[in-house]
Amino acid sequence: MQKLLISLLLSFLLSVSVKSQVNGSFIFDGISRSWIVYLPQNYNTGDSFPLLLALHGLTQTGQAMMNFSGFNSIADTGNFIVAYPNGVGNAWNVGFSGGSTADDAGFISALIDTLHQNYNINLNRVYATGFSNGGFLSYRLACELGGRIAAIAPVAGTMTDGAYNLCSPERQMPVLHIHGTSDFVVSYNGGFGNKSVDQVLGFWNNYNNCPGIPLVEDLPDLVAEGSTVKRYSWSPCDKSSEAMLLKIINGGHTWPGSVGVTGIGITNRDISASGEIWKFVSRFSLEPTTGVKQMYPDKILVYPNPASGNLLVIESPGFLPGSVISIIASDGKVVIARVIKQNSSRIVTDITELIPGFYLAMITGSGKRIVTKFVIQ
Repeated sequence: MQKLLISLLLSFLLSVSVKSQVNGSFIFDGISRSWIVYLPQNYNTGDSFPLLLALHGLTQTGQAMMNFSGFNSIADTGNFIVAYPNGVGNAWNVGFSGGSTADDAGFISALIDTLHQNYNINLNRVYATGFSNGGFLSYRLACELGGRIAAIAPVAGTMTDGAYNLCSPERQMPVLHIHGTSDFVVSYNGGFGNKSVDQVLGFWNNYNNCPGIPLVEDLPDLVAEGSTVKRYSWSPCDKSSEAMLLKIINGGHTWPGSVGVTGIGITNRDISASGEIWKFVSRFSLEPTTGVKQMYPDKILVYPNPASGNLLVIESPGFLPGSVISIIASDGKVVIARVIKQNSSRIVTDITELIPGFYLAMITGSGKRIVTKFVIQ
């Protein structure tokens, strides 16, 4: 009996104990395709974990992406699996002349199936990020695998003209884009066969039916390396999607917060791109009942709308103490901000000093927010 119990215990331990880093490959479309998978410290075969696909840049490898992104340590605390696939010839097929011609969208779809079979990943929570060439592929996956990818977060990569013109998304796609204004490899302003950052975000904002006015925030300049960060947020959008831009002023063709050197130009150290990416994408799921986690069950009600008097009424099922109500002008500047000190469902705000135009009313708290639009005549 004792031997049987020991045998059962060993079998159980073997079933849940796996290496934290695994190399894999299979033949796809006649080509040997390879990858590295990192399993978080708390991984076990009995639970279903989210998957982050981290796509390397041109001439790079999955191993290089693993080394400079630091995603493995984030996966340990965030409890998700990271896959670092390798492109054919260290490149991804994103529509550039002379680049890879492999069916990379098909390969990524097959890789998701393989990883699900091997590691029981949560198919509703598969995300894609990538650097440069890998960022371009992230957008292509959003266009072609929208039913499999819950959110994307490209860094220093936009969309080729061809991918942009042919893109027909299956669903609204949450997008976080990170890009330096002094990126001389993939220009912030586009050109050389690819769209600008503003054009790409305009495409997804339009498709997601996001507000035309973003919330603009200057992030703290924590490290004097010659660059700063502005955050642009468009929300709410249809189907609980969202768009966000981390604009790295004077940033180069690099991965902010990277381990070591990742590209050309200034590497911003005020943020960790990897940390920002997981914080963003992890809020989304393919399940229709999930998406942006909101603090309130319903949208804000603002009236009169259009407003023409001195007072504006803002209603919600429950303003929680410590949350903030902000009025944001069309240029993204916060013109009114009030901290809620007690439970209430109705707030009256003086708008006498505000000029006519479009505005956003936003409630924020506990890292969450809801937004609605209104007009002052």
